[in-house]
Amino acid sequence: MKPFEEAIEAASAAGEIPGAVLLATDKSGKFNYGRAFGKRSVRAGADQSPLRLDTVMWIASCTKVVTALAALQCCERGLLTLDGPIYDVLPEFRGLPIIKRFNKDGSPVLEPHSKHITLRHMLNHSSGIAYDETHPKLLAWHKWHRTAPNRSNAVEGRYNYPLVFEPGDSWCYGAGVDWAGVAVERVNGGISLQRYFEENILSKVGARDVVFSSHLYTRPDLRARVADMSKRDPANPAKVIRSNARAQYNERGGCFGGLGLFASPTDYLKIIKGILTADEDQKLLSTKGVDEFFRPCLSEKARAALNRLVAMEEARVGMGNIPATVTKNWALGGIINEGDVPGGRRAGSMTWTGLPNLAWFADRTSSLCGLYAGQLYPPGDAKVGELLGLFEQGIYEMHSKASPKL
Repeated sequence: MKPFEEAIEAASAAGEIPGAVLLATDKSGKFNYGRAFGKRSVRAGADQSPLRLDTVMWIASCTKVVTALAALQCCERGLLTLDGPIYDVLPEFRGLPIIKRFNKDGSPVLEPHSKHITLRHMLNHSSGIAYDETHPKLLAWHKWHRTAPNRSNAVEGRYNYPLVFEPGDSWCYGAGVDWAGVAVERVNGGISLQRYFEENILSKVGARDVVFSSHLYTRPDLRARVADMSKRDPANPAKVIRSNARAQYNERGGCFGGLGLFASPTDYLKIIKGILTADEDQKLLSTKGVDEFFRPCLSEKARAALNRLVAMEEARVGMGNIPATVTKNWALGGIINEGDVPGGRRAGSMTWTGLPNLAWFADRTSSLCGLYAGQLYPPGDAKVGELLGLFEQGIYEMHSKASPKL
């Protein structure tokens, strides 16, 4: 057993994590790794059978890369543009104001935005569209209006509030990708994002076990394989307990706070591998499209804002687990490490995470991709970050030995 496997197995046995599914493969398909650790549930009386590679999990914001891929496909087909104003497709944005500041009495000062919102801004989180569940300006805006974050199932109702900065001038994780999913639906005749994914992404890579939560009822076979969600015990941080929170059954292409896709880890990794192989097989994108998908594209102001945020230790694990010594940027599909990660990802690799402590990576230089999949709340768990780092280093070592020329 490899050292990283021993560590993850020990953590599962000790109740430090409920378990995890680990997967990796390379572009050629000659290198493949897969192993599951721990139980499907840690709840007394529940199904405590071992996790399997095809156990279904709520993947939360791991949905974002799939939506970004769909949006770029639409650009390649001439249905959307990356850098033109998005208002013809999303007229809701045309008159959206920016919260500039607050008066002493708490009233917000609003001004029209002067720079066009583009699809690129939306995909790289520099649009000024934040999540009102977490952003201080929007929480203060709600307080003044005596309102609460909208819990509507529809993106149009849930994320209809002011911007928090001028498009392109800063960086903030938010609902831009959720709105990009709406744009994909609208330019494709109003079809659901589920159907778009099935016809243009999932079928291309042979991934069948990937569905939006709103469609999970149509797949009783998947519902029967869903793992329980666990929660870190605040009274004993070394342990995990069963959480009462359940993912909501709704559809959203970005996904923060309980929506998005359910997937088996094995089928989800097929999508990530499909991005790596697209420049050869053209199934998901053209070669030019793959280059664009991985190209760092933040303005200097937005890049600086991203790096200030990720420099905070509490944000590091949930934002790609990239060392503080390595600068970051954002491409269309995820965060980019601009330098090599010691013992792991090469410069220019892309990664992102899902709220219940999932993380994927795609490394074009090493032709390698991988996935750590768990179901543990809250996000950015320190223990998971430690294990994720060990997993990544172990996989790169295994891959290097299997492919010495790389």
